[in-house]
Amino acid sequence: MDNYPDLADFLQRFTTKVLWHFTGYNKTALEAFGILKSIVSAQTLKISSDYQKIKMPSGAERLGYPASCVCDIPFKDLRIHTARYGNYGIAFKKDNAITRGHFNPVLYIQHDHHLFKHAEQLLDRFDNANTNTIENNKELREYLMIMGTYVKRSDLTRKISIADTDLDRQQKNNFYYEREWRSAYEWKFHVDDVAAILLPENHLGEMKEFIKNNSETQNYAKIPLISYEMVEYL
Repeated sequence: MDNYPDLADFLQRFTTKVLWHFTGYNKTALEAFGILKSIVSAQTLKISSDYQKIKMPSGAERLGYPASCVCDIPFKDLRIHTARYGNYGIAFKKDNAITRGHFNPVLYIQHDHHLFKHAEQLLDRFDNANTNTIENNKELREYLMIMGTYVKRSDLTRKISIADTDLDRQQKNNFYYEREWRSAYEWKFHVDDVAAILLPENHLGEMKEFIKNNSETQNYAKIPLISYEMVEYL
């Protein structure tokens, strides 16, 4: 297998060799830039403080673990993603993100899929027939939390909307285009895990100075800094 070419070299509009993490969701540009600098200096990709909640068809919520999120999107197609998540990001080498960061692709589920409804019925039957409910059954709860972390419920038939936060909360937006990967583990990454840093042209100089003048970031000197405007240009 090692003698075969990496098909990602030929399918750049299908997949990519890096996983991107963006910092600007519901943030100002300065906030997003600050978070990016914090990730760079701490060499840590933290998990969210929020639990991943899945709304069942009835509206009941099942919990997952808090997670950190990245996306598998080729460079030329990032503009759709950055319209929602901002244009400050860091790219990690995919192999390293998988083996060291424990990232795995999200499983997208149609919000009203028959199997999803059936799963909720089975969970309700378990609670009704068993005095040891799901909440009290540590093993089953743990399993459901693992599943909940890596399942994303949405309306796969809906046109993509990047500005409707109410649809997001209802989990009825179409998130499939995000090609999201998640990890339930904080990642203390190495500089050699990083492929590139992406940010707007007006902050490139400040990021260069930040890397140069801080002892904890000087080893980023050889990491490419890419102007976000290149995404728009290409």
